[in-house]
Formats: sequence, structure tokens, C-alpha cells
Amino acid sequence: MIHSYVQGLQEHIAEDKREQYLATIRSETEHMNDMVLELLDLSRLEAGKVKLRRETFSLSALTRSTVEKWEPALRAKGLHLTLALSNPAPVHADRGRMAQVVENLLTNAIKYTPAGGRVQVEVSAQQSQTTLSISNDCAPIPPEELSRLFDPFYRRDDAAPWAGTGLGLAIVKNIMELHAGRCSAQATPTGVAFTVTL
Repeated sequence: MIHSYVQGLQEHIAEDKREQYLATIRSETEHMNDMVLELLDLSRLEAGKVKLRRETFSLSALTRSTVEKWEPALRAKGLHLTLALSNPAPVHADRGRMAQVVENLLTNAIKYTPAGGRVQVEVSAQQSQTTLSISNDCAPIPPEELSRLFDPFYRRDDAAPWAGTGLGLAIVKNIMELHAGRCSAQATPTGVAFTVTL
């Protein structure tokens, strides 16, 4: 795709199309760069070459700051957000890697929720266990597909061509396994819920 747009620029296309071609090239290049970085990260995680820097922190506070960062994207799609955060919901984990988990799950929800739909984010703590659950409205997902959502490059048939790299959930799974935690996906009456537990 990039090659054809570059060729168009070299052939001196009409000036009014030039900016459109450049914007497409820029967007595709950024997408490829994201994919390469995520693929490298996933390879390191799968090879066991990632060392965790554990500390005790509030998963609720981390989740709230991540949600605030992505509020413009939520507003842009007219999504209705529900937050239910137990405090402090402490975890002993790698803060940077858990921030990656929260962000990957949240951006996945934003991406696949139709305009005007709902996204629910919940953090709960019970005894020695802390759980993050992010659910969103979407088309029904057959039970046999739920476990495959964490496979690298797996994308649903109804996914838009530009909708991510197909690596975000695989990275979540590997980070949670590295922490000796768990992750799962469950169908809900209106969509899907992703849950991670430490």
C-alpha cells in the first residue's frame, strides 16, 4: 500500500491529492512501527527475557490515570464510561508492565465498542487477590472464539483493517503469566469482558 502511494507522489499527482497521500503514508508507517515494536516486545516476553521490577502500588490509581489519558478517545466516539474502583487495591507487581496491561485492555475496548456504546472498568480487591475487569459493548462473540482472543495476530472477521496489530491481548496474557497471574475473556449479555487477576 505504501509503495503505491509513494509511486503516486513520484508521478507528480495533482496537488490536491498530495496531502492525502502523505497522510496515508504517515499513518501506515506509524502502524507498521507500532507492530514492529509490539512484536519485539512479545518476542522478549515469550522468550522469558523480561525482568519484572516489582513494587507495591494501587492498581485503582494506575487504572484511573490510564482512563484519564484515554478520555479524549472515549469522548470522540461518544462512549459511556462506568468506573468502579476499589481503593487502594494494592498489588505487588511491575508498575510499567501493569500500565501496559490496563492500556491494552482499555484501548481494545475503545476500538471495538460501537459509537455511543458502553465501556465498564472495575477494580476490586478481596483478601490477597486484586482483579481488573474491562467490559464493552460489541457484537456477540461465539464461545469457541473467546480463548483465541489472546492468540498473537488473532483478529475477528468483523475487525476493521486498521483496528490494531492483533498483538495487544497476547502481550497482556504474557505479562500476566510472568506475574503468575491470570487473564480471561467472558461473553456478557451486551458484549465481552476481559479480566486479569493478581
